[in-house]
Amino acid sequence: MKFRVTGGPEGDRGISAAGRRYEPGDVIELTQPKAQWLVDKGLLEPAGKNVGKSDPDPEPEPDPAPEPSPEPWEFDDDSGDDL
Repeated sequence: MKFRVTGGPEGDRGISAAGRRYEPGDVIELTQPKAQWLVDKGLLEPAGKNVGKSDPDPEPEPDPAPEPSPEPWEFDDDSGDDL
């Protein structure tokens, strides 16, 4: 299977495999079992259309609920009425 070197979380980490050095953006061919731990660490990602992901993307978090608008009596009306 073909994998692309991602560079890890920092984006600047390469890997060494089969006596060669691979930098972010390089494509390497490894078997799934040998590459799985590098995929799990975020250093490799599947390259190509027919390669499945090892883990599905997490569900996006829902947007927070909007703040309730203040009630009309909470506004300062500047009428000079001090209650």
